[in-house]
Amino acid sequence: MRKNTALFLPILIVFVFNVILFGWAAAQSGIPMRQAVTPFSFVVSILMLGTGLIPAVLRPQSSHTLISCFSIFFAFFLSVPFEVNDLPVIHPGNFLVTFLDPYIIVRLVQASILLPMALHVSVRFPRHTGASLHTVIAGYGFSALLLFLLFISRVAWQRVLLATLCFGWFTFVIIFFIRNLLVSARDLNPEHLVDAQRARIVGMSMFLAEVPLWIRPLTLALGLNIFSYNLLLIFQLIVPFGIAYAVLRHDLFGIDRALRRTLVYGSASLLLLTLYLALTTSLTSLFADSLTSRPLAPIISLFVAAVLFDPTRKLIQTWLDKILYPDRLKFESAVQSMQYLLARANRRDEIMHLLSEVFPSQIGAEWGALKLFPEPDVPPPHAVPAWNIRLVAGSVTVGGYWLGPRRAGPHYDADEVRRLNALAGQAALALAYANAYESLYELNRNLESRVKEQTEQAITDQKAIAAYEERQRIARDLHDSVTQQMFGLHLMARGLKKSAPDDFREKLAELESLASDTLKEMRLMLDQLRNASGEEKVDFAESVRAECEAFSNRSGPEGGALLSITLEVPQVVIVQKNIASEAAWVLREALHNVVKHSGGRSVNVHVSVDTFLYVGVRDDGTGFDVHAMPAGHYGLRGMRERVLALGGELMIDSEIGRGTMLSYKIPLPVSES
Repeated sequence: MRKNTALFLPILIVFVFNVILFGWAAAQSGIPMRQAVTPFSFVVSILMLGTGLIPAVLRPQSSHTLISCFSIFFAFFLSVPFEVNDLPVIHPGNFLVTFLDPYIIVRLVQASILLPMALHVSVRFPRHTGASLHTVIAGYGFSALLLFLLFISRVAWQRVLLATLCFGWFTFVIIFFIRNLLVSARDLNPEHLVDAQRARIVGMSMFLAEVPLWIRPLTLALGLNIFSYNLLLIFQLIVPFGIAYAVLRHDLFGIDRALRRTLVYGSASLLLLTLYLALTTSLTSLFADSLTSRPLAPIISLFVAAVLFDPTRKLIQTWLDKILYPDRLKFESAVQSMQYLLARANRRDEIMHLLSEVFPSQIGAEWGALKLFPEPDVPPPHAVPAWNIRLVAGSVTVGGYWLGPRRAGPHYDADEVRRLNALAGQAALALAYANAYESLYELNRNLESRVKEQTEQAITDQKAIAAYEERQRIARDLHDSVTQQMFGLHLMARGLKKSAPDDFREKLAELESLASDTLKEMRLMLDQLRNASGEEKVDFAESVRAECEAFSNRSGPEGGALLSITLEVPQVVIVQKNIASEAAWVLREALHNVVKHSGGRSVNVHVSVDTFLYVGVRDDGTGFDVHAMPAGHYGLRGMRERVLALGGELMIDSEIGRGTMLSYKIPLPVSES
């Protein structure tokens, strides 16, 4: 109660003060107010007065009280016309105030208060600026001092100087006021978007109204009558109409939209009712002249007017909504569109996109947030929601939903809140359905994945079984054919060696040894074929030593060892059996190539191991051109294929006359490396 009293008391004091001023002017001049005020100036003053009083009554606050006080002074200031013929004849010697008409004195007093009050309004509207209270008080003091000095001026130069200062003060106030509105209107900060829209409308209205108010004193000072007072009043009408537009479209002064709609629709209904009565009267007169039965005329006219009233009212209301409340139509369209989309959405991410991004954008909300269980049911940090609700499907809480305020427009009224609550209920059901759908889809996908894995495993097992059976068949065939023949060859060489002459006995012994080595290799190959798993581990270093020893113990064609081999091998190299056997085969084939093709007899074999098994074979032979290998030689091709099959790489570096360096590396499993 005390707060409202403090807000309305200044308005009452200002109104009484202006009434007293005009009462004094009427008493001193002998001209009553009803004669001094014209009908047009009275209408303009009432509109100006209502424009300032309505915000203070509907939304009481200090800034609205200040605007109301300003509008009271301005309304009284405009109420009494002033033309060039009203200028008094002024002589030097006496105080200027003694020559002025009482109504002119009152208008000058009001102007001296209006100018600093305009500064006061501009530093608080549409939002507070950095101007201090002392600056505003200094403006009031400066304006009062100028008026006092003007009233007591005696000579012409003083009066001209002070009048010029007053006009400069007036110019400064107008520029300052319009400049502050322009600064607000050009503010690109999203938080001040609404203030910027309001400032653009009010600033344009004030500019169009105040420029004629600034021009007219110049015409009066020059004794020109080219700018009549009624024309000035017409320009002043721009202010109440501009402010009314800003109130209806951009929520100026924060007046509740439901109240604004009630006032607008009430005015429209009153206008329609007046037209209805006029139409009824006109139709009654029309039908009374054309019908023979006069009692039927009022009934027919009332019926026709009633039929036309409701469609006309709906049409006018629709156009009022389109012109004054496009945000309401936009909101209803967005809700209907969202209901349609939610009815067809079956994925949770799609629903979250609709509610968090699409819908807030459609209704012009600054932001929207949707949090689903088990996330905390709290709004985003540093955000103040204008509306929120908990999404509940049946008895299960799905999550929470928040909407920020509109970027441009009023808060959500009661009808919009009901529509939002209904939309939230549909969204909760859609989310519950989406959760069930996605759970079923995930279950189905898991079943498909398991079936696929089991099918692939079955195919792999079948392939493994087929490969195992094929290896066993090859092993049997080799054992029954090649192995038996080699064994026969071995026995034949042994038998012939006993009865052969001495010069052939050494050759037959060598043939027997070669057949024995071949049998050993064949048995090793048969063991590899029958061991399908390849999981057994062996010492590769031992295999390397055995292979090199076999070539070193054999005699060459010129006498001596077949190959002189230098070994660089770790003491133990434990690898999988299949890797060891393939690597040993490649080494054996490399040593055979040295014997067959290089012409050299010295070989260096190097073996190392980390994450790869490295093997290098260097000879001192004639070498060859690796880019011009003859066709039909499959030894190197077979070596490369075996290494590549294990994921490794085989490299050959050779030049004619420089020997050959053959190396290969095979990746080892992580456990071995």
